[in-house]
Amino acid sequence: MSLLGEAFRAALQPCSYSLLILAVVVLGLRGPRPRLPALGAFYAATTVFAWIPFVGVNPLLDGRLAGTIGLLAGLVLAGWHTFGSNVPAWLSMVGVGLVGGFAGATWLPCVGRELGTVLTAATRNPWPGLAGLALYLLGTMWVVIVLVVIADYTPTVRRFFESVRVLIIFRMLGAILVVTVAIDTYPAVLSYLARISAL
Repeated sequence: MSLLGEAFRAALQPCSYSLLILAVVVLGLRGPRPRLPALGAFYAATTVFAWIPFVGVNPLLDGRLAGTIGLLAGLVLAGWHTFGSNVPAWLSMVGVGLVGGFAGATWLPCVGRELGTVLTAATRNPWPGLAGLALYLLGTMWVVIVLVVIADYTPTVRRFFESVRVLIIFRMLGAILVVTVAIDTYPAVLSYLARISAL
């Protein structure tokens, strides 16, 4: 339970912002579609892609070219239906999963004592580490979970998130994220966030 408590606190630290911003942007591109199932897809993909390096698999999305293509494709697929196209729900979820995969592959966690123990154990035996990472990420994403529940179940907030102006803002934020990855400044931003979290 202390791992979850550490994760709750980490959600408010700058080192978690990259993960949370990616979640908010991809969920903001949902338009009129429900966000809660998409949050589940994002969370699952983030967990898996943060964990697979422990089994010796290179997730590729942490590289500049693959990361740019993966993030761009994910954001486009996740929000394509908002352009008026009839995109199947599963294809939109694939996009959300790609963004979640990018988030997991590039995530620099706020490593405290509890998560440090989980990560050290995962280097020896990856399977128990998957449960620990899943629990930690669940705690880290509590801010987004609360926002999604409010956005999906409060009519006024739902209408706000479905407005064209808000959708344009999320598209612009998505474009900025893709550009930072393409020009290779994204790792520097992550390092800076991790560094100021340690102060």
